[in-house]
Amino acid sequence: MVLDKSQDNNGQSYRNRLVISEEQIENNREEYKRHFSLPYMEAFCRHVLNHISDVWYRPRFVGFDNLPPRNNPAAPLIFATNHSGMAFPWDAIIFISQIAAREMPMHDGIRALISPMLTKYPYMCPFLIDDLWFKAGCINATLLNFETAMSLNESNVLIFPEGIDGIGKGFDKRYQLQPFKTSFLRMSIRYKTDIIPFMTVNGEYNNPIAYNWKPLTKLVRKFGMPFFPLGVLACLAAFQPWIFYISLPSRLTFVIGEPIHVYEMVDKPYEQLTQQELKVLGEKIRQQWQQQLLDARKTYGKKYYDIRSLLKAMWRHKRYFLRYFPPFWPFVMTYFDVNYDANIGDESLRITLRKCLKTIIKRPWVLAMYMPILGWVIIALRSWWKMRHRS
Repeated sequence: MVLDKSQDNNGQSYRNRLVISEEQIENNREEYKRHFSLPYMEAFCRHVLNHISDVWYRPRFVGFDNLPPRNNPAAPLIFATNHSGMAFPWDAIIFISQIAAREMPMHDGIRALISPMLTKYPYMCPFLIDDLWFKAGCINATLLNFETAMSLNESNVLIFPEGIDGIGKGFDKRYQLQPFKTSFLRMSIRYKTDIIPFMTVNGEYNNPIAYNWKPLTKLVRKFGMPFFPLGVLACLAAFQPWIFYISLPSRLTFVIGEPIHVYEMVDKPYEQLTQQELKVLGEKIRQQWQQQLLDARKTYGKKYYDIRSLLKAMWRHKRYFLRYFPPFWPFVMTYFDVNYDANIGDESLRITLRKCLKTIIKRPWVLAMYMPILGWVIIALRSWWKMRHRS
């Protein structure tokens, strides 16, 4: 990555300001593929996330049966959506897992670009499961990784244009799109590929009546937490740490929008576009997107929990109660990670007392998820040790 500081950021072209070479992309292949295992991801969806999805979130996919084909076969499509919830990114987790589980017509699959904060700090991995984000196919949202994903063309890409500001904007700003980052516009123009927007509805109610107090956010970011959701769940999480990682059972709905042909919205070559011009373009797209989001909310956001469907789903899946009920999520996910064996397959995940004991012996900190106050001390110490070991 080459930085040219001789020009002003607003007036210089993107290529002069930030240039990534083919050699850097080639050297970054291992980072792009690090820890990712398609069999692991498929098994994790089948044995864990599908149960959570079918009961707790009951997602609806509107318009995904007729997805447009790639306009440019040589480049991935860029899927983009609003981010929300003031909680762990369950809107993204459920979308990605169910795209895979329901075999949506995305023959190239989909990889998500996520905030590096989620992968850098151990306690930001779900229930302290090391590298779970990477194993599930996520990639750190850096410009180099984005370029690598576009160049390798091995899967489509999912991005969140609002970034952390979207998921952490607070309940008082629900359904209000935050300013877009411009990287996805740059990539769409450079590779002449479509952006496929979709609206995520009801994610705002994953952790309702939770707010973002900027002084506190500034403080917690020093410790690797993107924001601190001031609300009821945060108070409860002090006594039961597992609550920090879950959300309420909002019925998530994903509504596809019309493809955005960004490369047709500019009148100059990619190399000559300035950062300011991209920001103006991003704001225009954001305003159009905002109206589509409000329309989707009006149609699909009236019953954000839909308690009747929740109770019906719980009854239908009662034999899998231990897999979908939130207090069991820490142990079930840890059990999977400890016992999964690609050579044996699903048989390796049969629940037995011996394997439960094996899980506790190998990952004793999973018990910290259920310890009031003391649990957070153990989580902090374990995360500190892990960070020190990485260094």
